[in-house]
Amino acid sequence: MSYSSSHTHTNTQSMPFWGFVCLMAMIFSLSPLAIDMYLPALPQMAHFFDTRIDAMEASVAIYLLSFALGQLVFGTLADKLNKTSLLSWGLIGFAIASFIVAFSTNLTWLFIGRGVQGFLGGTSVVVFALIQQSYGKEKSSQIISYIMAVVVIAPMVAPMLGSQILIHLGWQWIFFCLGFFAFITFFTQLFINSQASTNKEAETHTSSTNKSDNKSRNKVKLSEIFKGYRFVLTNPLTLSYMFAGSASFAGLFAFISGSPFVYMSLHQVSPQDYSLLIGLNAVAMISTNLLNARRLGHIDPNIKLIWAGIGLGVIGLYLFLVASLALSLPYIVLGVVLYMAMLGFTSANAIAGVLSSSGQYAGLASGLNGVMQFGLGALASAVISLSESINSMPMAFSMTVSGLLTCAFAFALIKQTKKEA
Repeated sequence: MSYSSSHTHTNTQSMPFWGFVCLMAMIFSLSPLAIDMYLPALPQMAHFFDTRIDAMEASVAIYLLSFALGQLVFGTLADKLNKTSLLSWGLIGFAIASFIVAFSTNLTWLFIGRGVQGFLGGTSVVVFALIQQSYGKEKSSQIISYIMAVVVIAPMVAPMLGSQILIHLGWQWIFFCLGFFAFITFFTQLFINSQASTNKEAETHTSSTNKSDNKSRNKVKLSEIFKGYRFVLTNPLTLSYMFAGSASFAGLFAFISGSPFVYMSLHQVSPQDYSLLIGLNAVAMISTNLLNARRLGHIDPNIKLIWAGIGLGVIGLYLFLVASLALSLPYIVLGVVLYMAMLGFTSANAIAGVLSSSGQYAGLASGLNGVMQFGLGALASAVISLSESINSMPMAFSMTVSGLLTCAFAFALIKQTKKEA
């Protein structure tokens, strides 16, 4: 079944607001947890499967590729099928796949489990389309900011949780815990949906007035899918939002790939202090996400995105100057923290813009946006990996290009919004 706009609006807005936000955050946290929680266990898993660590690292790549494919598939289906049902089946499948990994005794089943886990984890992309359809552009930006504030925490705590589980229970229990968390999220969804369905009058009225519309929208046609891709990929406004958000996200990947060398090898930062500096970045991102949602929630998301994009351009040039002059670590840390802070404004507002400008193809656009983010992020990481590690220039250069691209698309957004007006 599929919801029309009014149907979804009635159902979700009758949910408790914070219950809805917490549920969406739980769903969206699953993939960061699935990627980072088992990283401390890779050596032990390599010993268990009697293989090299490279094979374990391949399981990370399998998850990421499957996750990208899942975003494309489920983002497209979200425009025609019931978004809540897609999320439910995704959670159940993710949990089962987690148990498959936990019970696996050879690499084949490990890779199958991780592939299925990543693919069904891609249903999380439906979250954005559901928020947009339920709350509109300005409220969507606020809700996505709250979700991002939670999601930023997940990769930080995941390795610590994984380490403790590994020490006390073994690597298999990391995946058992992921499965249990997925089931807890599923039952939380059922509970919140049951609370939302108390308004029987509105639901009965909506279902009767939209019954024929829902029936026709339930059919997934290949021609409609191609039409949706053509609409999104030829819409300059949607693409401006998409590239602005994805380009800024690439700078984050560049930092993740380059910071271990720059901080720990080049500037002799201890692993403990490195963790604190990473935590500082997370605090900056969480703070600006909350600022975007609470204090600046009344401001047009376009304005916040444009100014943040310009800010990233300036910060990128600052980082390039710091690397060129080989300045000390505090100057690098300052630029990086400011860059991460700006992501709190670009990410949520760019996604909200993508969804609002893509009309009935919000799910499809959300999937494309996710793939583009990971694609540009992988490209930025590849630049770092292929560059010779002798100074901070590769990381700074990648973050500078990302910042300037975001700035360029922010200016393109000014032009496109004037045309729309």
